[in-house]
Amino acid sequence: MPQGDSHCPSWHRRTLWISGGVHIIAVLAVAIFGVWVFRLNQKITGHECNLNNKSAGAYRTPSCPLHWELQGRKCYYYPGASDLKNWSASHEDCSARDSRLAVIEDKAELIYLTSKLTNQAWIGLFITPAGGRWTWVNGSTLNANVFRVTGPADGDRCGTVQSSSIVSGRCITSFYWICQRKAEISSSWV
Repeated sequence: MPQGDSHCPSWHRRTLWISGGVHIIAVLAVAIFGVWVFRLNQKITGHECNLNNKSAGAYRTPSCPLHWELQGRKCYYYPGASDLKNWSASHEDCSARDSRLAVIEDKAELIYLTSKLTNQAWIGLFITPAGGRWTWVNGSTLNANVFRVTGPADGDRCGTVQSSSIVSGRCITSFYWICQRKAEISSSWV
């Protein structure tokens, strides 16, 4: 090949064209994949927003105050290891925290709460003076088809949880306790 000739051999030009074409295809594939992931993320986020908040673009997340534990849409507060109170004092402590003693709605919640405990703890269940019925602090009566309370159901009795069970305890006895409140829902924009 002469010294001043700027022509490349034909195999070299073909290789350059092929490698350039491969690079263009790779860039297009990455761009298409990026758009697909972005749209998928919008679809998922939009679906979650519609479940929690009717306005488009907002994603609602439950949260709890400091030292509270989030489970589902509820926040739970467990006192320190040295804190023991009777049922009334526990009830007052929860009220002061803008909450109430725990009202357990199903077996899964009972199992969750007792999994966090090493000792017996007060919940928001007590015997009403008139009629002697187990009643939650929210005013509803205990569903005997869902929960069975072990121990006596007379006189000065309140509900505790221990080892995945609800147990009757004398309300003047000091135990740990569990406060409960609704989780705060905050919006963040996507």
